[in-house]
Amino acid sequence: MRILDESLHHPFRSLTIVLIYVMLFSVVCDAQTLPTENSEESMLAEWVRTIGVSRGDCKKCHPSEVAAWMKSTHFRSADLRLFAKDANTQKYVAALNIDHQELATTSVCASCHGTQAIRRDQVVVLGGISCEKCHGPAGGENGWLNRHQSYDADRVIPRTLETAEHRAERLKECNKAGMIRSDNLYDLAKACYRCHLVNNEDLVAAGHRLASAFDFVSWSDGEVRHNFFMNRDVNADAPSLWLETTGNSVQNRRRLKFVVGALVQLEMGLRARAATTNPVLVPQIGGMIAAANGKVSQISGVAPTADLAEVTSAVNSLMATLFVPLPDDAQKYSLVADDISKVTKQFLKDHDGSELSGVDALLVLLQPHYSQHFIDRYRSAGDGVK
Repeated sequence: MRILDESLHHPFRSLTIVLIYVMLFSVVCDAQTLPTENSEESMLAEWVRTIGVSRGDCKKCHPSEVAAWMKSTHFRSADLRLFAKDANTQKYVAALNIDHQELATTSVCASCHGTQAIRRDQVVVLGGISCEKCHGPAGGENGWLNRHQSYDADRVIPRTLETAEHRAERLKECNKAGMIRSDNLYDLAKACYRCHLVNNEDLVAAGHRLASAFDFVSWSDGEVRHNFFMNRDVNADAPSLWLETTGNSVQNRRRLKFVVGALVQLEMGLRARAATTNPVLVPQIGGMIAAANGKVSQISGVAPTADLAEVTSAVNSLMATLFVPLPDDAQKYSLVADDISKVTKQFLKDHDGSELSGVDALLVLLQPHYSQHFIDRYRSAGDGVK
């Protein structure tokens, strides 16, 4: 389940970084292709194309979003886990034999607790979990940073004057460049689970939790919510531009997030099960998969659809050997995960949430999630917490 090759657990030499940069700049920017997810090439490509909040000047157009982010645990994550080097961090550093210089550069810890980028031919951590960790690296000649805010090919005009044809082409190019927009619930959920489901078996074996108590609906509705696009003074309950352009509702989006979050959790769990080589971890991963499948089954019971029934049927067929390591695990679980990925994408094309009212009884139990730090610091001031 390792993400990185052993050679990437050590600080890069400058010449190596230059060569990698040239290679990836050619692959990513000229050919406009994105490497396979979770491969070494993919991670290095992300570092090359990551520009960061300051260099990207995100606050120029999104001041309220950046202000909200700076109150979050996402913002503080690198300081808490990479730079403070507390006892918990030191435990994992020792268990995985991580060099202290590596901790805040190329380590598996930095991959989730920070935003990595290449500066002066070296891998650095720019800060905590920032915009590009969730919405995709934005830099490079063909990156999405400039494209997503350009509303005319020849003139600088406000968004309200953009033609429908230009908007369609702009969004197509942003998607091609790897931008994960608010209407892309599948990839947004996957971005969350890339870290909220720990995908390094050595780290889990050292005592790190396999997964946090993460729920896509409650967490995205809480501390990390930053929906100020249409009104900088109001943090809307759903992306405000999405509400305007789709005509859809907050509740329909919550329904979709609930279903997609469960499906992605199941998919990512199956991928972890396929990749694990440590039999001791199989029961932990199996338990998480069983819980996720139970959630999808529950959703299917109150809001039945053919695609959800297809998913539960496929996963149920694996239950007899879910907790038993077998030689064909990698292929078996990967194939079902691939099928769930396809089903989830098709589900989002076929459903707008209006026909999923049955899940409302489950949604009412989900309250917006806030970290204890956020509650202690901002609730007393009546700032930012519903």
